Amino acid sequence: MQKYFVLTFFFLSILSANLKAEESGSSLAWQKWEDGLFEKAKSENRFVILDLEAVWCHWCHVMEETTYQDPKVKELIQAKYIPVRVDQDANPDISHRYEDYGWPATVVFAPDGSEIVKRRGYIPPGPMASLLQAIIDDPAPGPSITQGEEIRPAENAFLAPDQAEEIQAEHLDLYDKEFGGWGSIFKLIDADHMEYAMLKAAAGDKEEEGFALKTFDQALNLLDPVWGGFYQYSDQRDWKSPHFEKIMIIQTDYMRLYAMAWLIWQKPEYLNAAKAVADYAKNFMTSEKGAFYTSQDADVSPEFLGTEFYALTDSARRESGKMPRIDQHIYSRENGWMISSLAALYAATGEPSYLNQAVAA
Repeated sequence: MQKYFVLTFFFLSILSANLKAEESGSSLAWQKWEDGLFEKAKSENRFVILDLEAVWCHWCHVMEETTYQDPKVKELIQAKYIPVRVDQDANPDISHRYEDYGWPATVVFAPDGSEIVKRRGYIPPGPMASLLQAIIDDPAPGPSITQGEEIRPAENAFLAPDQAEEIQAEHLDLYDKEFGGWGSIFKLIDADHMEYAMLKAAAGDKEEEGFALKTFDQALNLLDPVWGGFYQYSDQRDWKSPHFEKIMIIQTDYMRLYAMAWLIWQKPEYLNAAKAVADYAKNFMTSEKGAFYTSQDADVSPEFLGTEFYALTDSARRESGKMPRIDQHIYSRENGWMISSLAALYAATGEPSYLNQAVAA
């Protein structure tokens, strides 16, 4: 009988705590991006705040743990907003529309669906509360809302000479001659620039060959030496400050490009890199039936970051009993990328296992 009363008191205490948490607004009722969203916003006279995130995104997690747990931010959202959260991998239509703003991307809409604010990246609690209050006080579109350029179809399938010269000049200007890669801050292999450099190199252009080789060599700093797979990018020019998420477009681009590089230059480290991606995909990103998952998170948790986890040996990683979350959604787009890249690796090596992986997917 005593145990009964203890258990009853215990469960009533939990229920009471949960009710108080709900009353105090301890969590936001995130909704989906779906038909009827703006009809609801108009009927309730509320703004819509869109949190466009990715499962693998470190700063998305930080924003959830800090900004969206802040009492003032929650109070303002619950009072005047409908909070909507979207996984950009699962919604490529929305992802493409706002890819210049994330991830995370934050977009605020008026009840009629018109845009008021678009913000890129992490927003700390204080600035977010100020932003939400400012929109309530004055919902006029802010400076982030600009008139987009008119999109017109091309008149023919070929670049005009001046367009080709402009693109060529940009390609040369963006190349980092000291560290390799295109761009001066974030470093990753830009597949379009790299394929262009490889085509020019194959035609005898020694400068472009140098661009490609230096970039391939430097990008090896982003290869996980334990499990394989490439980290998304480095936030330093020297390629040695990785962001540890492993997303499908990076794996598939790098597998294909390093396989192509092996065919051209016969450098063993290039073939090993392409194979290391295939091994990672087989060992960690493959479903029971053979289709491929979507991404792997940068961190294990807010307390166990990728900088710590990915510094461990294979045995230490496994003995920790934890690993960064794998997004086990299966999408045709990501699988198409992987199938194509496995086919390229098979073409470069003749090893049937890669063709078998592609066929299974």
